[in-house]
Amino acid sequence: MSITKHPRRLIVRVSVIALVFGSACITINRIPRETYLGSHHVRVTPACQSASTHSNRHYEKDGSSRIEFYEFKCGDVTILIRDNLLNVNGKSYGTLNENDIIAVNYGNVSVNSTRRAADR
Repeated sequence: MSITKHPRRLIVRVSVIALVFGSACITINRIPRETYLGSHHVRVTPACQSASTHSNRHYEKDGSSRIEFYEFKCGDVTILIRDNLLNVNGKSYGTLNENDIIAVNYGNVSVNSTRRAADR
């Protein structure tokens, strides 16, 4: 069987091979990106390529210190916790208790699996 006699079969075979191997290169990042901000477990879905966390510690004259805020940036999502107040992308989502679990899932904000709306 010559390649030139059956060009359609060759095209179909090459296309199938390209689809099989090409699909391995496609990544859909639905896996969440997770971190801890103090005692709070934070999860952002979809995951971002790069993420960063930051906190600011304030030192007193007597040598004591406290964390002023925690911040987590994941792609277009910025989560800020200051004085147990949750802020996502510049909007307030109420107060937090110690060990609360925060999830930002495609823009929807939940605390301990309960969806929260932004404060007005």
